[in-house]
Amino acid sequence: MEIKVTHNTLLTAIELVGKISTKHVTLPVLQCVKITADKKISFASTNLEVSIVVPIDGEVIVPGTVTIPAHLLLQSIQYITDTNILLRVEDGVLQIETKNATTSINVFSDEDFPTIHEVPGEGSQLQAELFAFGIKSVAFAASQTSIKPELGSIFIQQKKEHSLTFVATDSFRLMEKTVAQKSFILEQPIMIPQKNALELARVAEQLGGEVVCVVTETQCALKFTSGVYIATRLVAGSFPDYTQIIPKEFSTQVHVLKGDLQRSFKKTSVFLNKFRQVSVTVTEQSLTISSQNSGVGHTTDTIPAKVNGDEIRLNFNQQYIMDPLQHMVDDTVTLKFAGLGRALVMTGTSDESLRYLVMPMNK
Repeated sequence: MEIKVTHNTLLTAIELVGKISTKHVTLPVLQCVKITADKKISFASTNLEVSIVVPIDGEVIVPGTVTIPAHLLLQSIQYITDTNILLRVEDGVLQIETKNATTSINVFSDEDFPTIHEVPGEGSQLQAELFAFGIKSVAFAASQTSIKPELGSIFIQQKKEHSLTFVATDSFRLMEKTVAQKSFILEQPIMIPQKNALELARVAEQLGGEVVCVVTETQCALKFTSGVYIATRLVAGSFPDYTQIIPKEFSTQVHVLKGDLQRSFKKTSVFLNKFRQVSVTVTEQSLTISSQNSGVGHTTDTIPAKVNGDEIRLNFNQQYIMDPLQHMVDDTVTLKFAGLGRALVMTGTSDESLRYLVMPMNK
């Protein structure tokens, strides 16, 4: 194989595919990227969970294929300053040649690289940036353990026409975000493993524009107009019926500036205990946040708020109550308390597309 490509084109392709490759004890070929040069040039990588193929422009001098470690290729390319790069395989070694430098990298056997099959089906179009935005808005709330795969996934459903709703939960908290998707039709809800979903979001956000999404019982794939193709496996099973745990009635509602909340949490973070516990107290016209650590000290911070309903005091994991704030676009946040020992629901005051639920701590 021998091809000639520009530095920027090559670097962009490697950055797209390289993050999919992974270290694997029994299958070291999974840390590789496969370059195929025929009528077109394409780069491919897979970790058996997510697969990606990226076509690029370039000159094919000698057709062929080569499989090489992605991290070595990236490190060899990213510091090159020459515009044009020649890649050629000679005696089981990839030669990277420019006007001022030459690098040699040992290659893997092409036969060991898994075959990447395209997900069949026509699919329908969606907006890539909005799809990525939905995933990134909820991904933090997914479980980090693999005991219950459905809790470690992003649940995507079409509750209403012209929109998609993204949900993630670890059973202690839950994030729901709805984004507009005018022409897209999702016949059945799907669950994408959180790490895989973030990879789809990364590529969708970087490439942007309209993309064709194809969904089967076991896979979801995105096909971009540039020819880039990325697919992930889906989680089998059923996502929890989360609507059952969201309170329908609230004893207290609080409207507070998001900036005030964030500044207050920065103060209390200095005095958190090992459980990261923070106390939230609602009085007639204010919200008080306090934390205490017996080995360090304690702090109390009161911020103005518009309060409707009963006074209440609950304890929370501060990280759990802080996380959704960065995903809220409103300057004002609404806190809805259902009562002692019951869930707190957070929303943007004028933004109905986002809803966050968090359970209080027992102590």
